[in-house]
Formats: sequence, C-alpha cells, structure tokens
Amino acid sequence: MRWGFGVLAVVAIGGAACASSGPAAVVHAQLREGVRAAQRGYWQEALFRFEKARAAEPSDPEVLNNVAVALEALGRYDDALATYKKALESGAKPTALRRNYARFAEFYSSYAKGAKPKEGSDAAH
Repeated sequence: MRWGFGVLAVVAIGGAACASSGPAAVVHAQLREGVRAAQRGYWQEALFRFEKARAAEPSDPEVLNNVAVALEALGRYDDALATYKKALESGAKPTALRRNYARFAEFYSSYAKGAKPKEGSDAAH
C-alpha cells in the first residue's frame, strides 16, 4: 500500500487539548508526539506514542483511529482492521475515522482476496 497520503489519515489532537493535567494531558502529549513521528515517517515511534495515549483513553475513537493508521502504515492490516472496528463501535464517529476506515476497507477487501501490495511500489524507476 502506498503511503504517499502522508499523515492526512492521522487525526489532529482534537478535544484532548482542553485539559492541562490528568489522563487528557497524557493523551494530548502522546498524540502530539505520535503525529510528529508519523509526519517524519517514523511509524513505529508513532504507534508507540499512540499506544501510550490508548493506555490512558482505551476507547477514545480519535486515539484508536491514530493507532489503526499507524498499524496500517506498518503493514499490520489485521490489527488495523480490528482497531478501526473497535473505534467505530465506540459510538462517536469523527469524520477522519469514517474516511480512514472507508479507504482502508476498500484496500483490505483486495488484500484479503490475495492482492498483496507490491514491494517497492513507491520506488522511482
């Protein structure tokens, strides 16, 4: 899968920015660092940060969306699918989550049928 869309799929920090202490502050700080890592293409670091945010807010749909995007970027498609589904089950469905899941579901249906992403598809010829 091509990651030229960059961090368009990574959700902005959102409502967690309102609090200055407690779990919301942890979520905000970890999401901010995760987004920075993702913008640089450091998806493993981004996932680490998003998982820290998830530990503080395990059912927050924006946090779960970020986790799913990072998993997707790392090629962990089954884990990404499960995380997207958990985010969608939370009730709240931010626009970015719906958009990311729709894009991923389209890709995943082809992937599940055996159309694996080509290695080096981003390489210049």
